[in-house]
Amino acid sequence: MFSGAFAVACTEFAVVGLLPQIARDLEVSEAAAGQLVTLNAVAFAISAPVLAAVCHRMDRRKVLFGALTVFALGHLTAGLAPNYPVLLGSRILSGAMMGLYLATAIGAAARLGGEEKRASSIATIQAGVNTATALGVPISTLLGHQMGWRVPMLVIGAMALLSLGFIAVALPPTGADDGPPLKVRLRAIRTAPVLVGLTAITLFWGATFTVYTYLVPLLEQRAGLDSTMVIVVLVIAGVCAVVGNVIGGRGADTDSRKTLLITSAITSVALLAVLPMSTNAVQTIALVVVWQLAAWSFVPAVQAALFQAAGEGGELAVSFAVSAFNIGIVAGAGFGGIALDQAGLPGVAVLGAALSLLALGFVVLLVRYVSRRNLVGSNAE
Repeated sequence: MFSGAFAVACTEFAVVGLLPQIARDLEVSEAAAGQLVTLNAVAFAISAPVLAAVCHRMDRRKVLFGALTVFALGHLTAGLAPNYPVLLGSRILSGAMMGLYLATAIGAAARLGGEEKRASSIATIQAGVNTATALGVPISTLLGHQMGWRVPMLVIGAMALLSLGFIAVALPPTGADDGPPLKVRLRAIRTAPVLVGLTAITLFWGATFTVYTYLVPLLEQRAGLDSTMVIVVLVIAGVCAVVGNVIGGRGADTDSRKTLLITSAITSVALLAVLPMSTNAVQTIALVVVWQLAAWSFVPAVQAALFQAAGEGGELAVSFAVSAFNIGIVAGAGFGGIALDQAGLPGVAVLGAALSLLALGFVVLLVRYVSRRNLVGSNAE
């Protein structure tokens, strides 16, 4: 399932570095080409909970097969697209299948891992997304510049088919979900703990991407790094994302509540320190390392906590979490852009810090709810 997560996650930002080339080839504006990213993200955010709910009674293995097959067909269409509307349609389709695949894979991993290994199992799937962001996107951009933008589209589709083969060999049939009806699951995710958790995710990831979206100008203009060093820092950040995800998964398996509190608190402190510390190159690089390790350690920990808090609606709650992370990315980038226009990079840093503190408050509430649920469960036993 890791390989599938890597393949589908490559699609989200694969075209970012190829937009000018796509715009020239299909004779559209770069603004129109940019919608290939935006609508892909919107389809992803909507499809994760909606399609997961629709498919909740199907064998998860078959759902994963179907999502990867349709995803691959979408990328084949993208690679051969004769015009912009066909390419845009294929991007919407691939975004929807990415949402369905990740929601199903994370839910399946949470179930298969059991309570003892739930967070680290989720972290394995999330590591595929992180690796795609750290390595897949730059490689796609390089391939596109060397061989044309259509080649990365076809390669990503081929990777999805290869992943399908891995899953066929490694993942046993899971059978149909014999859990409670959809109405009961929806009732479970409308409870206060789940709503608090989803709010915490959206705010936390919004805070992170408010600043991360504008990390390059921050490194260049405030820390004084040249273009080569900026690339090095971005690679370091990508590696920290992968490592942080593993650390968070293992930490949450041991103590999910403590991991949640520590990772969210460190992230808030790091974002608060962006403004005063980003004027020095060494301090800024150290800050990026700490920030990325903590932020990505939060991801598997909060998903495991949300799964637990939702009870019978655990897998459906995780699908909403997948969507909440994506909403945070889009909102963070959007509000960060407004802050940049109004107050420059200091405004971006202040907004990110403020959102992180607000998110920390919701994380504390989530931890209290989970602690209360554990206490009730222990008393019942």
